[in-house]
Amino acid sequence: MLGTIKGLQNNLQQQCDLRVENEKLKGAVLDLKKQNEAQVEERKCCIQRLEKEMRALGEQHQREMDDCAKEMQRKLESKDVELKEALDRKESTLDEMRQKMKQQEKEKQSEIIKLQVEFSAKLARAQSVSVMTQQQPQASGLLPQNIFKRKLQFLQEEKNKEIEALRQRVKELEQQNLHGLSESRLKKKKN
Repeated sequence: MLGTIKGLQNNLQQQCDLRVENEKLKGAVLDLKKQNEAQVEERKCCIQRLEKEMRALGEQHQREMDDCAKEMQRKLESKDVELKEALDRKESTLDEMRQKMKQQEKEKQSEIIKLQVEFSAKLARAQSVSVMTQQQPQASGLLPQNIFKRKLQFLQEEKNKEIEALRQRVKELEQQNLHGLSESRLKKKKN
């Protein structure tokens, strides 16, 4: 009986020890759960913080891209204005040269008309003198009308040469203008 009591006491002691150990394990499990929950919460906070940083970086990157695009657009517009002004200056220069050429042509034309009038007057005088001097034998030599004809022909040739030189200069300037325009458009397309 004493053996049974001792066995029961031992059994009771083991149960008490098991209960104590069970309570300790429950406490340890509870602590582990709390630690796990704290770690999960910490990771959530870390993920949220990283997501915020990523959004902020994305927004900053987008702003930088927008600023860069605006700057490029501004530069392109500025270059466009610059090229347009250069083209206007070239066209203005060409117009001035055309007007000069027309003015010079008018001046040459009026000079030719003036010379023709002078020639006609001198020819008429020479013919009237010739009529009077026909009765007298004439020495060999050029008649005054031939001299005036040659002079008039020489002046007309000079005028034509000058007009041709001016036309050639206008063509060269127009070619330069077209060449400059095509180069600027190619540069613009490359940019």
